[in-house]
This record gives sequence, C-alpha cells and structure tokens, in this order.
Amino acid sequence: MGFFTEIGALEEIEQFEIEKVGIVDINNREIPGVFSLQRTDTREHLGMVKKNYRAIQMTEMLDIIDTASTAVGNILHTGWASNRAGSRIVIRSKLDEVIDVEGDKIEPHFYSVIDNSGKGSNKSLPSTQRIVCDNALHLIDVHENRNMYSAKHISTFDEKVFSLIDNIKANVLTTKNFSKTVEKLKRQKFTFNQMVDLAQMLIPVEDDETQNRVKKRDRLIGLFSGGMGNVAESKWDALNAVTEFETHSGKPSTEKFLRSFGKNTLSHRAHAHLAEL
Repeated sequence: MGFFTEIGALEEIEQFEIEKVGIVDINNREIPGVFSLQRTDTREHLGMVKKNYRAIQMTEMLDIIDTASTAVGNILHTGWASNRAGSRIVIRSKLDEVIDVEGDKIEPHFYSVIDNSGKGSNKSLPSTQRIVCDNALHLIDVHENRNMYSAKHISTFDEKVFSLIDNIKANVLTTKNFSKTVEKLKRQKFTFNQMVDLAQMLIPVEDDETQNRVKKRDRLIGLFSGGMGNVAESKWDALNAVTEFETHSGKPSTEKFLRSFGKNTLSHRAHAHLAEL
C-alpha cells in the first residue's frame, strides 16, 4: 500500500490544528448555526458543520491511540496517510508479532481514522496483512459492524473516549484470534466451479456488460489458483483471491482505502458468503 508514509512513531505524523470558523453572507452578516472547518496552518476549508460539532484535534486522537497501545502491549505505529486537504487521516498500527497458520504468515494490524471533513466519524478497525501477498482483510464482523467503533464529532465526544480506547484494545484481541478463522477456512474445500459462482455473485453478469467487466471477473477467478500463495483448494484461497483483487486493483489512495472499511466491499461480502456456505 504505497500511499502510506512509513513512520516509526506517532510523533512523525504531520500535525496541524482544526478550527471552527463562523461564516458570513455576501453582505458580511454572520450565518447563524453554520461553520467552516479550517486548518489553522493553511486556512484551507475542510467542510461545513453545525453548532454542536466539536473539532477533534489530531493530538487528542493520537493520545487516545497511544493510551490504548500502551495498555495492550507492544504496538508499532508503522504508517500514516492523508487525503489531499488533510481532512481524513489514517494511522496504521500493528502488533509486534506474526501469526503463523500452517506456514501462512499474517500480521495483526489495526487502523485508526481521524476525520475532520464534517461528514464522517473517528474510527477504529481491526485488520490483518497477509505477508506473502500484502493483502489486507479488515476484520469487520461478517454479519454486523461490531468490530468497528465510531465516535462522532459532538459535544459528548469526551464521554466516548474511554469506549474508543476499549474498542482499540478489543480490536487487538480480534486480530490475535484471527488464526482460528484462517485454520477453519483452510480446512474447508472450495472448487473451481464454486469460485466461478462466487465471482459472478460479486461481479454479476449483465445483459450488455462491457469487455472490461468480463476481464475483471476472469481476473478474480484466475486469482483463485494464480494469486500469491493460493493453490485453488480451499475457502481461504477463495477469500485471498478476492482480497488480492480488491487490494491491488486500481491506483491506491487514502479515499479508496477508507471505502474499504464498509460492509459492501467485495472482501466483506465474500467473507460473509463463505461463512454461510
């Protein structure tokens, strides 16, 4: 994921403050109840918010992440990424250990999102990184978003800080326990025909579909056997085909990565489907 800037500590992240500024109309009269979120260093406008919106400073979120990290053990903060304006920032952290499941090495990660766009919440999400292919699989519960915690920018945010810290701690345990999921998926057989069905579910066949859509589906099917570390035998191979397809398709960016947190991603839908088979 080349759009991440590598770091060795949270202090290396570029920091700036966010300010809520009143807005005036063309007659220089203040518009009540509506504010502009702005960076104090560049005065760049990040988003429109209402009166009860509380701008969460980067230092606050970094302190929360650091507090949670200290509580759960040896956490390495390895990278950060930002969209162009700096309104959305993702911090990548990992446990200083590797999960080895029958020779398949997986790094437990968790991601923290600082969102000052006026449209989103601060988030914590567990994830894993398969070392052989650098595939990312976010560990959102296959039926609910129970593993992802969001703290909205409202006046009661301070009351939610401890819940956010507890969630980060829980997410670390979730990644540690992921080996049980991998073992189960490795044991369950999955055929080529089932992979074709899975690909058609994720990228449905259309009456007037384009050649590009056909190529995408064929590429996804091909990764079942041709993906890094895959041998076309199990549900684990099928899931990794999907995560490799999704992780490495198109130009990487912070916004694209943030969309991968949702429940409608190919990887999440594939995981839910495989769990039900």
